[in-house]
Amino acid sequence: MIKHEDTLQQIGWNGDGNIKWEAKGYRNETIDLHIKRNTRWNDDKSEWKYDIEIPRWGREYDNVSDVEAHEHNYKIYGLALAKLKEYKSREDELEAEYQKGEAARKAEEERKAAERQAKIDADKPVGHKLAKMICDNMVKQARETMQDSKEIVFKTRGDHHENQMRCVYTNTGLTLFNIGWGRVSRKDAMAKLADAWINSVDTGDIKDEIPDARLAGFMMGGKA
Repeated sequence: MIKHEDTLQQIGWNGDGNIKWEAKGYRNETIDLHIKRNTRWNDDKSEWKYDIEIPRWGREYDNVSDVEAHEHNYKIYGLALAKLKEYKSREDELEAEYQKGEAARKAEEERKAAERQAKIDADKPVGHKLAKMICDNMVKQARETMQDSKEIVFKTRGDHHENQMRCVYTNTGLTLFNIGWGRVSRKDAMAKLADAWINSVDTGDIKDEIPDARLAGFMMGGKA
């Protein structure tokens, strides 16, 4: 009769769960007891909420009589209500399991954060000095040609997400920076490039005086 049942430990650990019973007279529908831990927006206090959800569509009249369907489903509703009361009386256990889950989730988040940071730390950044040099020459190229500068490519440290950046020359003579399709300020463009992975930077033919990023550390005395 029960089609699916999360255990108390599963519901508590996740802060969410369901118990589902087959609903007679409906096409593949169930009567569900949904249990969820909610935090109230106005005072940050948490509470366990319970809902018994009944089918609202998919009624099948051909194979099951109204009397049989309603008698069966009324009985199921009673079982769901009894389960609701049982869980309501065991909220201390639910909350204890939830706190175990929260501790495990926090530990996993911290582990992943440390792993991400280790990958970032392993990638040497471009640095402000070289980033400024590159951006200055992009602006220079755009002004001298009165059109967009050539595109440069760089990747973020750690996850190596690729970005394309160019300096856009406008009809009014302004020089603005784009990363991908998004407009960014020159300050933000320089900051993003300065924090990029130095080995990934391809300056293309912006200007011959811009060193290849992989050699920048050597050419700039190891202080890029």
